[in-house]
Amino acid sequence: MFGYLKRAHPRTDDDAIRQAIITAVKFEDEYNKHFDWNRDFWDCVVRAVAHAARRYPNYLETTYRDARNDLAYYMK
Repeated sequence: MFGYLKRAHPRTDDDAIRQAIITAVKFEDEYNKHFDWNRDFWDCVVRAVAHAARRYPNYLETTYRDARNDLAYYMK
């Protein structure tokens, strides 16, 4: 993953790229951790990603959309 990001952003500091990867993994862990099957499936997906988004608010809306789709795919 590091190599892909480094090629896409060659002037970016290596530590910044590493930190971006770490933050993305933590965001993914956060929404997976908060997924709960106690409601309608899609509501559970939306709620889990919304909870993670409150903790990681600086992503684009498309990232949150992709996270919902990712979570729905893997939890189906």
